[in-house]
Amino acid sequence: VVRIRRGSISRRFLIRAGSLPPPPPRWMAFKGERWTVATLLPVGFVVWIISTIWILYTTLHLLPLLQLYEDPQNRDQIRYKRGVLQACISQALTFMMMICYLASILTDPGGIPDTPEWRQEITTREGRRRRNSGESDEKAKQKGHNKSFEVKHTGERRFCKWCDKFKPDRCHHCRVCKSCILRMDHHCPWIANCVGFRNHKYFLLLVFYSLVTVDYIVFTMSESVSRTITEETPARRRFLLVFCMTLSVIMCTLLHVFLGLHIMLTCRATTTIEFCEKRHRRVDAMNCVSYDHGICANLKAVLGHNPLFWLIPCGPPEGSGLYFDVAK
Repeated sequence: VVRIRRGSISRRFLIRAGSLPPPPPRWMAFKGERWTVATLLPVGFVVWIISTIWILYTTLHLLPLLQLYEDPQNRDQIRYKRGVLQACISQALTFMMMICYLASILTDPGGIPDTPEWRQEITTREGRRRRNSGESDEKAKQKGHNKSFEVKHTGERRFCKWCDKFKPDRCHHCRVCKSCILRMDHHCPWIANCVGFRNHKYFLLLVFYSLVTVDYIVFTMSESVSRTITEETPARRRFLLVFCMTLSVIMCTLLHVFLGLHIMLTCRATTTIEFCEKRHRRVDAMNCVSYDHGICANLKAVLGHNPLFWLIPCGPPEGSGLYFDVAK
């Protein structure tokens, strides 16, 4: 029975099961409007940094090495071959970085499925049925009821009052996405998305290829910067080279720290949220759950089972993201 009110008029309609239209499709795990001015600004800032470094590096460093405007017979062949090699490597790294960036933005991090085992009213009804029939909890587990290791202090299952669903292990509610994210690491405004079970690999590869790209740019462009000191160079060109180098060094420093932190957390089978909770809260040792199965197994849980595809943005980790093996 559904009551619809319009002004002072109240009507009741009896709706048969299955007659309701299906809910409108939502954009991945987002339950609200995803693209707003607040979410577009960080993404636009990242795109600006990438495009600025790429344009300055290409026009001020690669093109002078390639000597495209020179007669092929008058080119310095050593510089030309070095320019071709650096262009191929830098553009390949940039391509991989952009693929990982798009994958991090467009991949659903994973949400709680709309199945009976995660619904409170259905789970409560199932519990009453088991109590009335005298069925024990052990017998219910043998039928396939999975156990949640992360529970409240009272021993009850964790429940999200906003999503109206029980939370799987390592799942947290994101107030920006307005949804519960499976194995949530953190919400990243730079990709306008949460980092969760399904896109964690793409996020790590994004940071990795971004670091390798700017490291390579700093290493190779130092030749052009040093040449401006010994040779006569227009002031505008010198300023742009120094600006590009400074921006690259800043990004390189930040990415080194950021990648080191996430590699450490991945090797320990810990997300950023779990790391912060254990560090800033007093966690009871009896209720502390560990998912650490060794460095190799922890890397496979994020990067995929086959190590040959760890550095390629494909082959996501196996599993549903709802249940995780606890370390013994």
